[in-house]
Amino acid sequence: MSEPLTLAGYIRQRPKVDWRFPDEFGLCERNLDCRQLCILEIMKWQGERNPIPAFLNAFDCRTDGLLLRRSEPVLQNGWSAIRFPSLSTDQLRHLVRSVYDAEGYCLIYYNAFEVPFSAYYRKHDVVHWALLIEDDGTHVTVIDDTGDPAYFDGYIGRIPSDVFFPALQSAGGSGATIVRRNDAGAAASMEVQFARLARTSVEQMLRQGGLDRLAGFVAAVEALPDDELRASLDQLEFDIHYFRRLRKLWETAAGSGVIPKVCLDSRWTGPLTEACNQWSYVMGVLMKWKSQPEKSYGSRLTGYLRQALEAERQLFDGLERLLEGRP
Repeated sequence: MSEPLTLAGYIRQRPKVDWRFPDEFGLCERNLDCRQLCILEIMKWQGERNPIPAFLNAFDCRTDGLLLRRSEPVLQNGWSAIRFPSLSTDQLRHLVRSVYDAEGYCLIYYNAFEVPFSAYYRKHDVVHWALLIEDDGTHVTVIDDTGDPAYFDGYIGRIPSDVFFPALQSAGGSGATIVRRNDAGAAASMEVQFARLARTSVEQMLRQGGLDRLAGFVAAVEALPDDELRASLDQLEFDIHYFRRLRKLWETAAGSGVIPKVCLDSRWTGPLTEACNQWSYVMGVLMKWKSQPEKSYGSRLTGYLRQALEAERQLFDGLERLLEGRP
């Protein structure tokens, strides 16, 4: 009997890893973040044939001036991520090797701002995730969508261990995670899961101030002169891209049949599509402004932001109306 295919072997027998483009489920970096994309590779290796329900989360919104945030997504549908605490360099190396030996992979998290083999180095102060698929004692092989070309060929990099682990430790807050599935946790139907997520979204966005905070963010952008906005283009692009991903994921779920037909209603699906479009226009303006910094795009940016905000209002109003009368 042949031995089970390792995750590294599974990755290598497939076409080149490229998260920029949708996979067979319609999933890519437009609708999943770095952590979710790493977990998706583990799920597919383990035979998951319907991963989208595991990634669907409720909508919320948190802001602070020009900072736009949403809660870190959690795994659903019986899947869970078990995070180990951050450790010193020697302990971290031992933990990663132990996890890799036991699981065949190790999901790594670290502060990308302090890690020189990341494209986020000295740019974005965020917790980033990468998937370690091999550790031979002298080098590690990882999948990462922000890898520096000095170590990476596309999304796959081979990094000396005496570079990788000290860099993680110097960044602070680095650690390891494994993924588990409990089939009993996936017992609820997709219709039940949708209703729960929709109710939570309506509560968080309409009753707990999520839309009001989003309106405050739009007002904060609108209040700044173009010169000050230019200095914040990178951060705005990063935050808005992350914020819109969940909208794109819901759109993918609705369009691919993952969300049951009985739950689809033009009162929310139409505004969802419009919100996705408007956030895409916002991203387009930000990227164009970065490439043409001498020009002024502030009014166009705020115009699309206002339209995105209105589409968001209609989205959650539509979800609320859909849920009226449901148990």
